[in-house]
Amino acid sequence: MEVALGTKIIVFLLTLFTFLTWLFMAIYFSTENDWWSVLESRETSYDTAVVGVSYVTVLLGTGLFLAGGTLVYMLIRRK
Repeated sequence: MEVALGTKIIVFLLTLFTFLTWLFMAIYFSTENDWWSVLESRETSYDTAVVGVSYVTVLLGTGLFLAGGTLVYMLIRRK
């Protein structure tokens, strides 16, 4: 029982750390053209551009990391 709980905590922390790293990098170190970016151009004109965070992309990334963490936990637990 303790091994399963320890495994669950390790997978949770690993998934949380990688998710937060991706989110930080996707907001502050990416451009709009990167495939892993969450930035979107909301308004553009000749001399101005407003760049914001796409909430849909953040939700998709969250779901992807949740599914990945669950899959890793299931694979480790099977052994």
